[in-house]
Amino acid sequence: MRNIAKLALVFSSVVGGLALPVSATAQGDSKKQAHQSLEEVIVTARKREESIQDTPVSVTPFSAAELEQRGFTGLEDIAAATPGFTFEGFITGSHGNAVIRGLAQQFTTARVQNVSFFIDGVYLQRQSMLNLGMVDMQRVEVVKGPQNALYGRNAFAGAVNYVTLKPRAEFEGYVNATVGSDERQDLRVSVNGPIGFNDRLLGKFTYGVSRYDGHTPNDHPLADDGPSSDSSSGNLGGWDDSTLSLLLALEPTDSLTLRTSFYRSELERETQPGYSLSGVNAARFGMRSAAQNDLNCNVATVPDIGNPSVTHTGFSAFCGELPEFASDVAERTKEGIIIDPRGIGALSDTNVLTASVDWEINDNWSMSYLFGYTDHDSTTNGGASDEDPLQGRTMPTNIVTGETIQVNTFSGRPNSVLEAFSHELRFDWELNSHILTSFGLYYSKVEDEEWSTVYLSALCNEDSEENRANCGESLDSPSPIASESVLTVPVTYDQGSRQHAKTRLEWTEFEDTIMGAFASFNINFTEQLGGTLEFRYSEEEKSIVRITDSFGIRDGETFTYTAGVDPIVPIPPDMTNPTQTTLSDMIVEPSDSATFRYFTPRAIINYQLAEDHMIYASAAKGVKTGGFNNAEDMSQQVYDEAENWSYEVGSKNMFMDRRLTFNVAAYYIDWTNMQGTVPPLQASLSSSDVVTNIGDATSVGIEIESVFHINHMFSIDTGLSWNDAYYDDGVKYSAAESSFHCDGVTCPADGDVSGNQLQRSSKEQASLGLNLHTALAGWAVSGRLDANYQSKQYVTPLNLAWAPARTIVNGSLNLISPMNRWEVSLWGKNLEDKQYAANSFYIGVFNQYMVGKIARRSFGSTIKYNF
Repeated sequence: MRNIAKLALVFSSVVGGLALPVSATAQGDSKKQAHQSLEEVIVTARKREESIQDTPVSVTPFSAAELEQRGFTGLEDIAAATPGFTFEGFITGSHGNAVIRGLAQQFTTARVQNVSFFIDGVYLQRQSMLNLGMVDMQRVEVVKGPQNALYGRNAFAGAVNYVTLKPRAEFEGYVNATVGSDERQDLRVSVNGPIGFNDRLLGKFTYGVSRYDGHTPNDHPLADDGPSSDSSSGNLGGWDDSTLSLLLALEPTDSLTLRTSFYRSELERETQPGYSLSGVNAARFGMRSAAQNDLNCNVATVPDIGNPSVTHTGFSAFCGELPEFASDVAERTKEGIIIDPRGIGALSDTNVLTASVDWEINDNWSMSYLFGYTDHDSTTNGGASDEDPLQGRTMPTNIVTGETIQVNTFSGRPNSVLEAFSHELRFDWELNSHILTSFGLYYSKVEDEEWSTVYLSALCNEDSEENRANCGESLDSPSPIASESVLTVPVTYDQGSRQHAKTRLEWTEFEDTIMGAFASFNINFTEQLGGTLEFRYSEEEKSIVRITDSFGIRDGETFTYTAGVDPIVPIPPDMTNPTQTTLSDMIVEPSDSATFRYFTPRAIINYQLAEDHMIYASAAKGVKTGGFNNAEDMSQQVYDEAENWSYEVGSKNMFMDRRLTFNVAAYYIDWTNMQGTVPPLQASLSSSDVVTNIGDATSVGIEIESVFHINHMFSIDTGLSWNDAYYDDGVKYSAAESSFHCDGVTCPADGDVSGNQLQRSSKEQASLGLNLHTALAGWAVSGRLDANYQSKQYVTPLNLAWAPARTIVNGSLNLISPMNRWEVSLWGKNLEDKQYAANSFYIGVFNQYMVGKIARRSFGSTIKYNF
């Protein structure tokens, strides 16, 4: 009944929208008033250029002018202005999570995302590749709903297309400079035009750098004494980025175009402002006492990990809205945002090389070929993951005497190196004026590796000269555990010799070979009625090599430790010799392979009610491929692909002499075999959660986008979305028992989350933009004031803690000189300087919530000279 009621509401809303065009047909031919009508927007969401109003797909585009004038710097800006799309960068600032229509990824460190990203048609796989910045973009398109049939490669919930600027037939270029608050400094230069062969060889060169100190002060008392580069000293949330874009296009004949391009994005992102809270599980691992508990609900009693006869009692969950600061709910040495300045946030380099051929064979046939090569590496460690970095966490050094030391811990996961290439060959055949077909082949190979790194570092605070000096030390310095421990009997667990040696933990190599065949048929049955049938068959051969376990031990290696000689002796010891222990790796399957095969169709029917009024309906299948874990239990090694069927009805309309655009879409998504995380059956301080198939979910929603030109000076644009994404009956969240230790009152002891809202998804989004367009002394003047709302997001499937709803207000003022020589933009973001907790992810080992904050107020000016 729940689904039926919601579908009735959704579809009745769309039917209401579809009824509007019937009365609009009497408006006649007066739509020639170009000064008040809306400009035609061209998109390539279906891999061919067409007007957005003629595309029976839900897509939100952003032009180069919009990106520049509104001061957009990343996906957070795009998501805030797109109904049905959210993006959070989390505390590292780079490893983000994109969500379309509530189909939220259940784990934040996955190799493959629920939303596919492409730059000029080339797939970007890794999380750390997604937020490339907005340099040299002609357009950014957010395409909603599963796009596997057209795009392939895991376009499970939708796709984001980065479309870079193309060479021009006439010489042009620009120099662009930005200055802003908190030492924001950008410089960009671009040259574009013919370079030879009778103007048939075109070229484009763009280079840009962007530096920013950050938007939020680091309240750590020694933040300004920390390392000078690649660190979180000074403010938080800053960056030092550079982008290079090159493109050559040769047109030897009027029917043949050859292109090659190179795009390099080099990002250095500081740790974002944030904090962490943890519960009784931290005491279980000896990190803190049970009295030092930051959480507020679900009392649990848990055994000590090293001595099961000892128990700890405390809270294991946070209930309610996440606060602005950790000091709002827990005792802290200092109020505010405290981040150890040695954290680097995230570093990533991405190189994309393309080569393409477009050939108009004759009036009916055309061929296109695209080669893509990507090379990427990323490193991250964020800030210290300790609740209070000025106090650190307690690490035992002698279990007999009870000696401990205080350290800060830094965890980097995943670090990655990826190399991939792809080939796509497509033929388009226009059989006649009514039938257009496309078909082709796709092949790609990906070599990818990832690993985690954990550091223990001596405290950085003002307690002593030694601690003050620690602030300038590299994280590569030896672990203080290894140097300060003196043992006579085994300690509770290994902390130094293996876990924090200079090695890669859970180091894994992946290799994927993807082959696909695709086809589409676009048929105009009549002048009003059309249809599209798309399908793709894909085969993925995937393999894994598990190089090290969660302690960094390689397959087949053993280590022997002796008390009194080696700094750390782990347990369990050899009971015949209590002072000595021999350890071996915990890799149970060094390598594995599997083949995943799937068929992804999409069918669309569209009907032109009248000129400027179209309705459409579609059904599409989405697939997200399966894969492997680096787990230490055979039952957790492999997981299967996830699937969804998405059904959508929509209407695209223009009214009032084309001064008003009104587009509406409603959808119902049936998500099966959802991939989610569970704690490892054999866990350690360094082990990650593993991926498995946890059950099914449903997403129902409606999206509305409109633009209204009130007159030649003023316009209003709006975006609205309502989305109900929830777990179906029978879904069990295993962390409820193994991590939260649910009491059956605060949360279900069996982990049943049926009916709960999917985490990291918002039920409501809304945006409102007020625009001014006028002229002053020959200069074109435009201004914009917008507000973007996003409702609360739950942190876990238990729906106990949530990041609060937020509304962010932005503004811009733009001036363009006569002949378009000069452009000046003034912009401001988060004008009210809100400080919400924006996002969080949960680490079950310590009942730990890692909470990230939104970007605080920033403002600046951009001056551009076109030549």
